[in-house]
Amino acid sequence: MGGKQRDGPRRLRLYRRLPTTAWAKVSSATALVTGVSYVNYPPATGQTYLYVLRAVDKTGNESWGSADLAVTSIDKTPPAVPHVMQDVCPDNLPYVAPALVTTAANSADIAWYEAQRQNPVTGVWSTVHSGAKGAFCDTGQPADGSRATYRGRARDAAGNWSAYSAATTFTTWDLTPPAPVADAGVEYQSGVPHLKWSPVAGAASYRVVQYDPATGEHLNALSLGDTTTETDVVPRQAIGVADTYRYAVQALDAKGNAAAPVEITLSMADRGEAIAPFRTTATRFDEGVLLWWLGADPWTVDEKPLPTYRIVRTDTATGETSTVEGCKPFTSDDRPLTDPDVSWTWAFDTVPSYVGPKVVDGRCWDVQGKSETMYEYRVVTVDRYGRASQPGPAAMETTPDTQRPAPVLDLAAEQIPFGVRLTWTPPADDDVQGYVVWQGTTDPTTGETSWTRNCWKGDSLAETEILCPTVPDGREHVYRVAATDAYHVDPRPEDLRPAEIAVTLPDTRPPGWAGVSVHEAQYPSVYLGCSDASSVPCGTATHYRVERWNPGESAYTTLSTGTVGSTPVYYVDSAVHEDLLSLQYYRVVFTDSSGAEQSVRSAAYGIWASWL
Repeated sequence: MGGKQRDGPRRLRLYRRLPTTAWAKVSSATALVTGVSYVNYPPATGQTYLYVLRAVDKTGNESWGSADLAVTSIDKTPPAVPHVMQDVCPDNLPYVAPALVTTAANSADIAWYEAQRQNPVTGVWSTVHSGAKGAFCDTGQPADGSRATYRGRARDAAGNWSAYSAATTFTTWDLTPPAPVADAGVEYQSGVPHLKWSPVAGAASYRVVQYDPATGEHLNALSLGDTTTETDVVPRQAIGVADTYRYAVQALDAKGNAAAPVEITLSMADRGEAIAPFRTTATRFDEGVLLWWLGADPWTVDEKPLPTYRIVRTDTATGETSTVEGCKPFTSDDRPLTDPDVSWTWAFDTVPSYVGPKVVDGRCWDVQGKSETMYEYRVVTVDRYGRASQPGPAAMETTPDTQRPAPVLDLAAEQIPFGVRLTWTPPADDDVQGYVVWQGTTDPTTGETSWTRNCWKGDSLAETEILCPTVPDGREHVYRVAATDAYHVDPRPEDLRPAEIAVTLPDTRPPGWAGVSVHEAQYPSVYLGCSDASSVPCGTATHYRVERWNPGESAYTTLSTGTVGSTPVYYVDSAVHEDLLSLQYYRVVFTDSSGAEQSVRSAAYGIWASWL
């Protein structure tokens, strides 16, 4: 810079500063400017510097400065050398992501970055990045856990390049997933879907999920844990029952990198067979075998509709196989055979892995098997698509003895005064425990015959002998006797194998006798009361008389008389107790004060008692 020459040489001092800093001397006291020019080299940073001259007298005093002179230097200073660090690619792309980094102050002077990667075999460096940002994604170097060496440099806006950074070697993140699974598909084994695929190189495990269309979520479909090392998996069914299901399989490496999912669709209509029950038991119960089974098919069964079942029964001795055609209802009364009793219930701990939260509980009381025969029972499931399963697990049981004894032999009837005495010979069966005797009663209106067990035993009678009280009415009466091998509360003739005999009895009834019942007693007891609310109303009766029919005289004999409502209320006939097997007809005639009959109570008694 220069200035005018004055009287004699002038001494000047030069100052320089940045716009934001204080003045600094460029020339010192021993190096004053005396000429008309001076050369100064500011730092070659491209910055603008301000200069000012001040005059200095002989004693060293300085004048005010001249006007500021702005001078911009030529930028020849390279930026600071960046250093290399490892970053992550956007969206976790599986490539190495080096980053050339420096301080915030240094980065303000950097306009461009360049990075190089060294070939690990040849040692040659090649440029892999050139850009305004120091971080980049090196798509030529997968992030697979291998080692990679990088260096980088920076350039400022003036074109000054820094030196290359020191070579930096680091182990890359492992972000490279294995390949997707191949050969993925479904294979049904006994109706249970198996998701299968080929092993994937580099895969440490597999993730199996189920798509829920109701929520859009992907649910874990493994019964244990979140991943598996198997390539054959029975998936869980965790959504509502449908016709099709979408599953997906992902391969994962040891670092957890997941391959693209591969979808497998299950169509239940394409399944070739249903799932058989997983448990079956058979227990002999009463007249048959009680079967109980548990099954599950979470892909086709929730609460309803439930599947149907077919029960296969095999004679273990002959191999003969048949189907149980019906089940005896679990009721106290006798009803027609029905389908198995089927319901759903909550699952418990010891069930197969494919079972969901619910199982199907099935029961059948089989009473159609042959007597004392060992059967193998297996249950077949029929799903809602009409497809049958393989027979389920076998359950063995021997049926109870349901072969009733043969009819009794030599059944004979001897007429006695109050009915008949039946005798017979036991059948050849060796398990006879007793006998059941019925007397047939025909309804005169409908003509239907009902069978009543009203015959009498006695201590003096043989086991194959019984007395049946029947009012001799001149008609035919039918009796049935059956041997039994077990106790029955109320057996019916059709439940056993009875022998039958018909007897026509003479008519020994008093004139007008309409009763059909015979009461058992050794000392007949006749009730002497009457009631207007009963079939024997008192009316205006004031007296009664007790009569017994005398067949020899064909007339009634008066046994007792009395006043209605007095005591005793029963009349006991002690005159006939030795006339065993006789039939005695009694009547109580109620009369008014004039002797006119008001009502009559009648009863027939067979003279017998069980201890006789």
